[in-house]
Amino acid sequence: MEERATASVRVDGAPAEATLGGGELRWRRAAGGGSGAAGERALSLEREVFGVQARGNVVVVRAFVVAAGAGGKAAGRRRRRDFVLEMAGGEGAAAAWAERMTRCLDSFGRPKRLFVFVNPFGGKKCAKKIYDAEIKPLFEAAGVSITVQETEYPGHAREVASSLDLAKYDGIVCVSGDGVLVEVVNGILQRTDWKEAIKMPIGVVPAGTGNGMAKSLLHAASETCSVSNAVFAIIRGHKQSLDVCTILQGEKKFFSVLLMTWASEKKNENVLGLVADIDIESERYRWMGSARIDFYAVVRIMNLRKYCGSIQFVPAPGYEEYGEPIKQFENCMVEFLEQNGKSHPSSYPGPSVEFQALDWRFVDGPFVAVWINNVPWAAEDIMAAPEAKFSDGYMDAVILKDCPKADLLALLMKMGDGSYIKSPFVTYLKVRAFKLSPGQLVENPKRGGIVDVDGEVIARGEGTYGKSQHQDVMAYGPHIQLTVHQALATVYCPKRIR
Repeated sequence: MEERATASVRVDGAPAEATLGGGELRWRRAAGGGSGAAGERALSLEREVFGVQARGNVVVVRAFVVAAGAGGKAAGRRRRRDFVLEMAGGEGAAAAWAERMTRCLDSFGRPKRLFVFVNPFGGKKCAKKIYDAEIKPLFEAAGVSITVQETEYPGHAREVASSLDLAKYDGIVCVSGDGVLVEVVNGILQRTDWKEAIKMPIGVVPAGTGNGMAKSLLHAASETCSVSNAVFAIIRGHKQSLDVCTILQGEKKFFSVLLMTWASEKKNENVLGLVADIDIESERYRWMGSARIDFYAVVRIMNLRKYCGSIQFVPAPGYEEYGEPIKQFENCMVEFLEQNGKSHPSSYPGPSVEFQALDWRFVDGPFVAVWINNVPWAAEDIMAAPEAKFSDGYMDAVILKDCPKADLLALLMKMGDGSYIKSPFVTYLKVRAFKLSPGQLVENPKRGGIVDVDGEVIARGEGTYGKSQHQDVMAYGPHIQLTVHQALATVYCPKRIR
């Protein structure tokens, strides 16, 4: 460890005594010494500083600090600020101090080379503008080398990630909602070198409609969900393990990192409904931004749908009392293992999971809604799974079988803080594996439903929104299974989170 260094400086025109050491830059102003009040200020190089530059006899320290609120107390919001230290020792002293601080910053293992996806079509289509105005300047100030790729069509990020030369980069960044993140994970996991490739850290900057992953990571670290906070978390380079869910249907495989919902349109055979309907069918109101979700939620409650179906799951320890035991256990087990690659090879490589002696259980419909969550927040304003952890090896299932309309509206109003799960109409449990068998709408057996993964439709039945315009990843009707791969992926985060 380097010895502590001291020097006479001027900060904002005021004389001060500066100290550098122990991962901290500190200076004390003398009373009556020019502009600025007397007092001491300290900057943590690890927590607050993201760049240093020597210019002549001054050192410019680029920091991201918590703004002061009323009474001088921290307001919780960070803002960019440059501190200029004029060194009494001249250019040599400035160069030495800048070099010393840079060495300290480099010792934290921060990324130096990033590949950045920018989705210009997500949310309010402002990602490119956000990147140019807010993101690029921060990366440049931190001395990070950036390679930018704008996505041009759905699936573009997956294609690029599947063949990207990862040796050239320290991490991948997604400037988008959650869709590009999902594409990147799926692209990486279809590579022949996926076991090593999936270790590549992925950063998420909120620039879409939902932004559930960015919100989950920042909220868990008590940080406001904002572009600048997300970028600073990536610059600092802290990493967090993340569970990945495999979604299987026959030989078809898809990977999820956020959540799965299902909306059908018949009353005794399927599982999800309300949530997926609101998410997908509100696409026609995308011009409203995130407000489209709230608007369409009210519309749908007034015309509430129920869905038939059945779900099967392997409960986590402590949740064994939910559901009914499956009698044909061995047949279910063999079928599940076959779908995980024992008898049927998947359409492309990726992890497989084998369970033994699992206690499968089931719940029959009808259902109003079901969510299968991997992280706490489904969107910036929807805390769908308040007890979800990033790498606990479980999915958090939310099941709503019945609910009066008046209670449902009150329940949805409590989704902002997750307290809705306390409702007697809500079943909340953790599961290791999950299976759903899609059916039809109760009121109209000729209409199918929608399976929505991380905000994107992967299967839809006849008569559903967008059926005629889209070719989906999976077929609607055959059962779909989910399993969890604990701590498979890695994401950038503000700090280590449980």
